[in-house]
Amino acid sequence: MTEDHKKVLLLVEDDDRRAAAIKACIPPDIHYVWTKSAGAAVGVLRRDKFSGIMLDFDLYRSAHADGRLTGESVAAVICETQGRACEIFIHSQNPSGARRTFELLKQSGFSVEQCPWSAEAVKPLKCWLDELLDLS
Repeated sequence: MTEDHKKVLLLVEDDDRRAAAIKACIPPDIHYVWTKSAGAAVGVLRRDKFSGIMLDFDLYRSAHADGRLTGESVAAVICETQGRACEIFIHSQNPSGARRTFELLKQSGFSVEQCPWSAEAVKPLKCWLDELLDLS
């Protein structure tokens, strides 16, 4: 696989424990970037292209958090900066925020899955990763 076609993931998650659980689902040979705030995610999205993005909605735990920026703000920048081949997995536990983010991305032509994070979300996330990374 050439560097140009390498699969790179973005994890947008401000909770360290949840991020650790999600990162444990990512195969060890897959490169990923982890951002802990919406502002950091926006900066990375403006700089890099991703194959897949795992997105939270409530992003207020980070010391660098800007209370005005949410997963929906990140989704708007995804729409501006990422190709429609980029796939999205929304793992937010915020039902209304996750739904708004899902609709924004879906209406913009992205492939989006939504599953609130819990122990039961590990299997859907791994399936999503397997399909995205063509590991099946």
